[in-house]
Amino acid sequence: MGDPSSQQQGLGRISAIFLQTRGRLKWAAYLCSTVFVLQYLMQSAEAEPVLGTSLFRQCRPVALQKNKTEDCCLPEPEREPILFKFEERKKMLVRRPAHELANDVEYVNKYNLAYKRMKELPRDDPRGFLRQWHVHCAFCVEAFLSRYLNGTPTPYPLQLHYSWTFLPWHRMMLYYHERILGSLINDPEFTLPFWNWDNQLDAGAAQMPQMFVPYNPPNPAIDNFYLYAGAIRDQNHYPPRVMTLNFKPLEDKAGIIPTPEETRDANLCMVWNMVVNKVSAQEYLGVKYNTSADFSAVSHPNASAESGGSEILHNTAHEWVGNLNNPAFPDNEDMGVFTYSGRDPLFYSHHGNVDRLWDVWQTLPDGVTVDGTRTRKEFDDVDFLETEFTFFDENKDMVRVKVKDTLSNAKLGIMYQDMSEADSLWINHKPKASKPSFRATQLSSTPDDYPEVVANANNTIGNSPVCFKLHRRAPTKADLKGTQVKHIGELSEGVVMEKVKIPEMMYVRFDVYVDFPSANLDSDMDQSDYVGTFTHLPSGVASMESVTSQISVANEDLYRELNVRFTTGLALRRLGIDDYSTDITVTIVPRFRDNDANKTITFSNLKQEFLFRGHSGYLGFPKFR
Repeated sequence: MGDPSSQQQGLGRISAIFLQTRGRLKWAAYLCSTVFVLQYLMQSAEAEPVLGTSLFRQCRPVALQKNKTEDCCLPEPEREPILFKFEERKKMLVRRPAHELANDVEYVNKYNLAYKRMKELPRDDPRGFLRQWHVHCAFCVEAFLSRYLNGTPTPYPLQLHYSWTFLPWHRMMLYYHERILGSLINDPEFTLPFWNWDNQLDAGAAQMPQMFVPYNPPNPAIDNFYLYAGAIRDQNHYPPRVMTLNFKPLEDKAGIIPTPEETRDANLCMVWNMVVNKVSAQEYLGVKYNTSADFSAVSHPNASAESGGSEILHNTAHEWVGNLNNPAFPDNEDMGVFTYSGRDPLFYSHHGNVDRLWDVWQTLPDGVTVDGTRTRKEFDDVDFLETEFTFFDENKDMVRVKVKDTLSNAKLGIMYQDMSEADSLWINHKPKASKPSFRATQLSSTPDDYPEVVANANNTIGNSPVCFKLHRRAPTKADLKGTQVKHIGELSEGVVMEKVKIPEMMYVRFDVYVDFPSANLDSDMDQSDYVGTFTHLPSGVASMESVTSQISVANEDLYRELNVRFTTGLALRRLGIDDYSTDITVTIVPRFRDNDANKTITFSNLKQEFLFRGHSGYLGFPKFR
């Protein structure tokens, strides 16, 4: 058994080692806790997960044109809200493209029956069609206050566009809308179709889907009445018109229709620019949700809001289907305004494709940054992952869903039919060769070589193209702060218009070109000097005086304040501008409607920025459920 004194000495050594190790562990834990607390204290006041819910009874009608309002307030749940849980499915549910389903008699009739039954449900049933379209109206046109996760309200209205909440919230909106439709026809495997408008390969794919309009010629075997009845749309855009993603309202109003070749090239260019060219989470999903901001009495509370490429691209389908050029419909209804979008069944099919493109974006290689080695990934901020929404399910239960539950369609049991052959056209698209670089044609490289341009001090956009000078610099290690990137070559160079003030009920669209001072309404966007388009749909903004009141009306003195970002690095390299010391011009080509011709948009600053936002660089103390 050995010498007892030796055993005692051995136990003493073990005890000493244990005490020493425990002391080191306690010290390490103390250091980690200190760092964690310091990180929490250093984060800004706005860094907080947001709660988007109709659970609390603070709701107001939303504003429309001509002092009209729409009451989109949702019913109270009958039972205590439940937590979201992933289901175990024996097989994946597959969403298929609408153009391939147009002549599937069984599917279209079943889909039509589901909407018939949804529209027959009582007004106060959260599964009914009225309340289903009110879901989008309420959460995306600021009927509720945004809240912290413990339910405490912020002073600001809730708006789930213009930020990183856009894609996750709309994904779950589709998820529950689809489940409700399936339950009404006793088909748990029912799936929504997606409007494959990015598809430039298959005939009819980018047209308004046939199943959503009267069949011409009529098909007596198909009943699709409830897929179009009551929906207000621009019938000039019915098939065989192909949706143009560079939609030009004034030309469309004048009856000028682009050729099939022009439409194809422009559509491929737009999808490439807004999906492939957006390598970071912030560029594609949008900026973090701002739960608090310093703002004036006439600005919008979600200051520093910023749409990602996904949202900006999706706006065009809203414009195309809605009555943007019809004075009989001043609110551009249905699809042309967020308030009424959800009452058109085509809205859900449109968002199916938006959701599908998010899946595609996650799989794309880099091909944009200098190094070309960047992996696309969502934000990993606690504020993003712990943000929470509530939806009514097929059993009329209110379900609490966190963003971290939404990031994988596969985990939700959903997949999209493979469209890789059609997707490859825009994934591999390259713009036509542009003219020689503007700077390269000059005799010297001094700023005096530029033609007269508007100085940055007059940061105003009117109804005519306007050109600005932009100073550039090389990225430094300081630009890596707050990112997941280790190498400067993985940063994405962009141009940011800061604090763009847009009148609340104004339709806005403008194209942006770099190193092309003379760009105008006739310029070809399918060239390297084109770097993107910004669109804004009229949606109504609440003044702070009306946030907690029972009514709100449109007010031309109110505006929405946004940052607008364009990715420029690859475009500049294609133009032969490889030297960061080369300053450039940025030309903005507005495409306003006739009734907005005398309006102006202002912004505070135009600057170069290097971006790799997938992480904010801090940790936080989430209020876990």
